[in-house]
Amino acid sequence: MKTLIEHFEVLEDPRDIRGKRHELKNILVMTVYGVLCGFTDFVNMADFLELKEEYFVTLLKLENGIPSHDCFSRVFAVINAKKFMEIFIEWIKEIVKEKGRFLSIDGKAVIGATDRVNGGNTPYIVSAFLSEIGISVGQLKVNDKSNEEATIPKLLDIIDIKDMIVTIDAVGTQENITNKIIKNKGDFVLKVKDNQKDLKDDIKTYFDANKEENLNIAVYTTPPEKCHGRLEYRKYYLSFETNVISGKDKWKTVKAIGKVTTYKEEKGKTTIKDSYYISSKKMLLQTFEEATRSHWNIETGLHWKLDVIMNEDRSTSKVGNSIENLSTVRKIVFNLARLDSSFGENVTLKKKMTRYMLDFSNIENLIFKVIPSI
Repeated sequence: MKTLIEHFEVLEDPRDIRGKRHELKNILVMTVYGVLCGFTDFVNMADFLELKEEYFVTLLKLENGIPSHDCFSRVFAVINAKKFMEIFIEWIKEIVKEKGRFLSIDGKAVIGATDRVNGGNTPYIVSAFLSEIGISVGQLKVNDKSNEEATIPKLLDIIDIKDMIVTIDAVGTQENITNKIIKNKGDFVLKVKDNQKDLKDDIKTYFDANKEENLNIAVYTTPPEKCHGRLEYRKYYLSFETNVISGKDKWKTVKAIGKVTTYKEEKGKTTIKDSYYISSKKMLLQTFEEATRSHWNIETGLHWKLDVIMNEDRSTSKVGNSIENLSTVRKIVFNLARLDSSFGENVTLKKKMTRYMLDFSNIENLIFKVIPSI
């Protein structure tokens, strides 16, 4: 199997050959090192690399030393983000043979890259995540959260969703998105909120009017769980009675409707929250439970770690394609660390990042040995 470098060295270098002093693949490798060591901007990253110049000159056989922070910035601004992502996706396809059952899609803001001059827009990265495996498999950038709906179908066209159940929050509950998922041979479990008020009201009215004794409704209650000092349990309801949907022509791909009631008990007070869903598949109630719960993994297993451990929200680079390209590098680093079992079992991402920073041999092992050995 190819090393990480062999995969990404096919990426086209858009720079003018005149005056070019640093190979693109070496810039990518040094950026991976910088991100693994916790740096979010090119000024401090370049300074860190210069402090370790002797190491990198030896490792990469650099002829012109360490690139300046301006060089890093210019390179990531002009790299073709679409091509970079396509290579990323092909890399993931090679190293992850089993996709699992669930693919979660969700957007996340990059707060540090907010354009405070031109309208204050905050860029969003819409990501696709293999929930059971914990691997990022694709992304696209949108200028603000309101454009997520238009971006999701494009993301569904560049990743393989065949035979998978796609989960998306309510922003994805749109006719064009459900049709796209089915066209690409996947299935869906999508949350329904007030952005599709008629659909939500139809589902809510049905479950409110029909008690648990209704033979057309499957019901399951989870055992209570202690979580952050409170007691939680959930009730899952699933029915194939989709004729209750008034706009069935619009939602012709829907084969099941569901409801999840979450109970939280804390300091003697109980709060109850209902959530509603549509599905394109007549699935088992257990599968419905697993699908809805798997969607949390993109928040806790990817977005939270990108922010808290990899400091993505502090990334300020926003010139040209920098936002999207640096987000791709962070996803590469995230996947590398996630797949690295060389430290043994149950070593957290935070602990791995510390070990990479303190001993570069761990990063060498990660880039040149761990991935080819999978």
